[in-house]
Amino acid sequence: MIVARGDRLAVAAVLLVLSLLCWLVTMQQSGGMGWGLVTMSMSMGQPFSPGNAALYITLWGVMMAAMMFPALVPMATLFATVSHRKRRDGQDFAPAWLFVAGYAGLWTLTGAAAYAGDLAIQSLPERIPALQAQGMLIGGVTLAAAGAYQLTPLKDLCLSKCRSPLGFLLNHWREGRRGALQMGFHHGAYCLGCCWGLMAVLFVVGTMNLLWMAVLSAVILLEKVLGRGVALSKLVGLLLIGAGAAMIVAPALRTGPNVLLGREPQDTQEVRRGTKEAEGAVEQLGLHVGQRGAGLSQQPRTQT
Repeated sequence: MIVARGDRLAVAAVLLVLSLLCWLVTMQQSGGMGWGLVTMSMSMGQPFSPGNAALYITLWGVMMAAMMFPALVPMATLFATVSHRKRRDGQDFAPAWLFVAGYAGLWTLTGAAAYAGDLAIQSLPERIPALQAQGMLIGGVTLAAAGAYQLTPLKDLCLSKCRSPLGFLLNHWREGRRGALQMGFHHGAYCLGCCWGLMAVLFVVGTMNLLWMAVLSAVILLEKVLGRGVALSKLVGLLLIGAGAAMIVAPALRTGPNVLLGREPQDTQEVRRGTKEAEGAVEQLGLHVGQRGAGLSQQPRTQT
């Protein structure tokens, strides 16, 4: 029992340390620009290339490890306990790192879809100019859809698999090393089904947004470990729906910066151009008046 407990503690410690290291890498990659309500995307406006795609997917995998590894601790430590007992009894067993590798592999592969989404957000406004003034609407719909998913039976099903490590292992156990990889991948798929709506928030606020990464990581962890985690997921869903509705209908927000597409609405751009033109005209007028005043001061005064 002492050895088994040591295995569990070692797995938990390794996952938490890896999460911390991945947070540090993500912070370093953000270059100090990841703190804020709305920040840049991971694509950073770069066009598609195989090298850019590989870099994006790698960084996405690091970011997912930072966010998801703390929530994986209960499942991975239980897997380590079962594996230890099998090793003790002379049965075929697999180390816990294979389970974690399968889980991390699934989340890294989702980086391909995330990259495609970031490129679409970057390029569509240029191809379809009408979208340039609809960023707030699209962002609001995205948040509302993410919130609505939090209230669905599919979300509840996937969350139940994540909240019950013992139930998952009993129903999905596979023997051997390959089986451990498959189980990790399978659990990652349930976790993706549980969390994809929350991840969609990053495409509204910026995929390199460290502030929202931290908030979403806390929500994901608490949903899985709190006794009232299901109720928390419903509350988060309602909050996201409310935030999405505010982005869609609030006039003050509608005239603000275009969040999702990284652009300002056309009417705002026109106002800014008009303001700059007016400022330029005033400056020229002031210069002209100053020159005339200087000319008058230099004229000789007539004797009275």
